[in-house]
Amino acid sequence: MQNSSLDTQLDLLESQLNALSASLVEGRPDALQSGSAALQRLAVDLLQVTGGKGLAQFKQPRQRRRVQVLATGIANLRENLLRHMAYVDRALEIVVPATRDKATYAGSGAYGQPVRQSGAFSVLAA
Repeated sequence: MQNSSLDTQLDLLESQLNALSASLVEGRPDALQSGSAALQRLAVDLLQVTGGKGLAQFKQPRQRRRVQVLATGIANLRENLLRHMAYVDRALEIVVPATRDKATYAGSGAYGQPVRQSGAFSVLAA
């Protein structure tokens, strides 16, 4: 395996990760979607280039460090995406209160609703 092809793949992954992080900061959802798909494709390509052997394929410590930095960057990006999702959900609840969940166990049957009179004993009711 040539080191140049691994380095090229790592360069592509790093640039795509940086572009994806920038699109998250700028708030561009279309770029997030296309960038995520491209990052996934590049990760699959890297896996195919390494032959599925994982980190053991990278003989040079510099390449191993780059892969570890990429893994950390992807984990950080995922956490930031989750934070952004929670922020958007909370903002939506404030702006449109109807999107808020009413209850965890919303009553849809006889046991979850308040007691109603059936009408069978309406004569006896006051």
